[in-house]
Amino acid sequence: METRIALPRAPSEPEPASFPLLASLAPVLGAGALWLLLQTPTVLVLALLGPVIALASLGDGRRVRRRRRRREEERWRAELAAVADRVDAALDERRAALARAHPGPRALAARPAHDPHRWRPVAGGAGLPIVLGIGALPSGVAVEGEVPASDRLVRSIGAAVEAERLRSAAATLLGPVLVDASDGLGLVGPAPVALAVARAAVVQLLEAVPPDAAALIAPDDPAWDWLAAAPHQLHREPGATVRLVGEGLEATVAIAPVASALPRECRVVVHVALDRARLRPPGSGDRTCAPVALAEREATAAVALLARAAAHAGIRGAGGTGRVELDALPVATGGLAAIFLADDAPIELDLVRDGPHAVVGGTTGSGKSELLLVWVAAMATGRSTAEVAFLLVDFKGGASFAPLAALAHCVGVMTDLDEAGARRAIESLRAELRRRERMLAAQGARAVDEAAGLGRLVIVVDEFAAMLQELPDLHRLFVDLAARGRSLGVHLVLCTQRPAEAVRDALLANCGIRISLRVTEPHDALAITGTAEAAAIPLEARGRCVVRVIGGATRTAQAAIASPAHLARLVEAAAGQPRPPRPWCEPLPERLPLAAVPGDGIRLGLVDLPAEQRVAPALWRPSIDGPLLAIGGASSGRTGLGDLLATQLGCPVVDREDALWDALWEPQTEGAGAAPLVVDDLDLQLARLGEEQQAIVVQLLARRMREGAPVALTARRASSAMGQLAPLAELRILLRIASRQEHVVAGGAGALHDGTLPPGAGWLRDERIQLAITEGRAPRRAPRSVPMPTGRAAIVLGPAAAMPALAREAARPGQPGDVVAGTVAEWEAAWGELDRLRADRPVVVLGVEERALRQVLRHAPPAPPMRAAPAWVLVDGRLERLRYPSSEATGTG
Repeated sequence: METRIALPRAPSEPEPASFPLLASLAPVLGAGALWLLLQTPTVLVLALLGPVIALASLGDGRRVRRRRRRREEERWRAELAAVADRVDAALDERRAALARAHPGPRALAARPAHDPHRWRPVAGGAGLPIVLGIGALPSGVAVEGEVPASDRLVRSIGAAVEAERLRSAAATLLGPVLVDASDGLGLVGPAPVALAVARAAVVQLLEAVPPDAAALIAPDDPAWDWLAAAPHQLHREPGATVRLVGEGLEATVAIAPVASALPRECRVVVHVALDRARLRPPGSGDRTCAPVALAEREATAAVALLARAAAHAGIRGAGGTGRVELDALPVATGGLAAIFLADDAPIELDLVRDGPHAVVGGTTGSGKSELLLVWVAAMATGRSTAEVAFLLVDFKGGASFAPLAALAHCVGVMTDLDEAGARRAIESLRAELRRRERMLAAQGARAVDEAAGLGRLVIVVDEFAAMLQELPDLHRLFVDLAARGRSLGVHLVLCTQRPAEAVRDALLANCGIRISLRVTEPHDALAITGTAEAAAIPLEARGRCVVRVIGGATRTAQAAIASPAHLARLVEAAAGQPRPPRPWCEPLPERLPLAAVPGDGIRLGLVDLPAEQRVAPALWRPSIDGPLLAIGGASSGRTGLGDLLATQLGCPVVDREDALWDALWEPQTEGAGAAPLVVDDLDLQLARLGEEQQAIVVQLLARRMREGAPVALTARRASSAMGQLAPLAELRILLRIASRQEHVVAGGAGALHDGTLPPGAGWLRDERIQLAITEGRAPRRAPRSVPMPTGRAAIVLGPAAAMPALAREAARPGQPGDVVAGTVAEWEAAWGELDRLRADRPVVVLGVEERALRQVLRHAPPAPPMRAAPAWVLVDGRLERLRYPSSEATGTG
């Protein structure tokens, strides 16, 4: 409810006193009347009393006005101070109310154990508000009223500014900034700070929810060992996320170094620092506050108090069937049998006998990750790396399998944090199937049990639906793995939240083992086990599941828990065993020396072939592969490729349009015997040419490419000027291109676009390639030029061209002489003279544009491009660049 407080009446300037007109005129009129009556001039002196009375009256009016003005200012300040006191009282009342409603972790920990306000029932839909920190909040106190800034007195005493300052001070107050933990709270920042803020949040959650209403799930990390004293039932799992789950409620508090590593359920992301927290609640903008944090000592004392409070109230922690330790269960032998489920009696599941594959369903907080972890641990126990290997795929951040990442049986852990690496590793499984088929065929074996030197491979996928969402084309691969895996010794364990949507019939038909933890929808439970029992599992019964083996009865069980110490012992026990070979090759390096690329011929680099489980050298054979075109943006390795090719071909790199012109006009041998040509930044070179020169260059370059000459081109983008040339490049390399649209225009598949590729990385025939690098740069081709001729010559001068020394004694056009020089206009006047003279002497052209030259020199050959002022010489029917002082100074030739 809003409190409204009115401002006092605004101070107003007193009205000025009116001019005493009648009082001033009375003495004047009286003096005039006496003079008429007495005819005595001295009586006229009385008329001077009029101005004196007027001045006295005006002075008295000003004195009274100043007094009234002071009284008005004093009234305003006194009444404004009273309003300010009312505002302070209202703000204090609001602060006290907020402190009572949301006391914060330290105030909560200071309550006595028998406090009746602790663990009140949580209202449905009310959420779980906790204090994140102290920050500016709307106060609910409104100061009403206006102070007209146009009033003179208001301006002079600053009344409007004071009123606005009071209004602003009343609008906000420092109070508890709340977040709803049921929305999922993610803390990003330095680990010590984030952990201290997380401790404060978890303590408040434990204060809000009674132990018999929710179970606590905490990370397997010594930093959270203080929660062992909490009265709530505690489960430990890998990661950095704390969850409080109960009937109708679920709260999450997670810590990560970056926001992208937070669990998906964290809708409130808070960036924390030592003295500042910035958060963005759902549906609102950024807010800042000073975070509330607890030291581990304070948190330990708080949960100890809660334990005493629970004992005082006779409350025991929630739970299902209780904790089942993997250590307490027997070890299964034979096939891939494992015992990791128990209730009234342990349950043995064997992927070889009961599978060959399994599907596990369960919603967030049901214990899926713990079940997968303990299942892998149970299968690895007592088995060598030659018998079984595990490929672990985690598409919810990678923390689920962290305790087993160092296990010798584990060939790798794939995560969604490295999507490209995950795609590459999983695609290599196709080649793994073919490799196993070849081994079976070579030994004449029908199945893996009959073959020597071939162990079983178990592929465990956490969040299978998330993986297919990111990599939808992999569904066909998993269907193939499921169909052929039994005889080849490849087994799948697929875990997902919504099995009815993610696991299709073609895949589910080969999954003989079905496990459903708690799910939210009955049809998800029915899709796996054929019964809706899993939808009725309580929220706090973590690890409770329904198990069905095809052809057997459906049972209810409790998944075991593998303690961190148990997993550490398992990893240590297997440390001396040889690791099984990975089903994929190591990724391509970001820097690849040319010496590391095997093969004869022109070496480009290494190409990754995950579908064939190999990395192969990429070679360019111009006579077979045809011309090469590489397209890539800035710093993509495009120029480095030009150096790589030119070094091996023994030719310079052409990186200037004038040098390109010269290279194309040189006489060439047709076919493979033609001189190699390496052109860098072709699109930029074409853009610098005039329209006619561009058409000539494209025509000559296209002819060279069609004739089978070794031609390699690089470009930043597939420009329109390259429209005739790009289709002639039979071998195309796409390096990093910033825009997906440009990548597709260049001929690449949109799904393969990656704007983060390192220099030299790209795609060759839709396979990943890393280009090799050479030491140093290849030489660059310089444009050709000829010296100024001596002796007989004809000279055409442009408007600003300087007369060369050769032409100081020159004749004008139309006159005989060894040297004839003239402007364009003079040569036009002597029509045909220049064509006659070119037959027996060179023609020097200085500072004349090509179009103007064609007006006086009929049938002139194409002029080579120049970056400086035009300076050409026509010799033997061909225009050559002229070495002339202007061009020599610029170094362009």
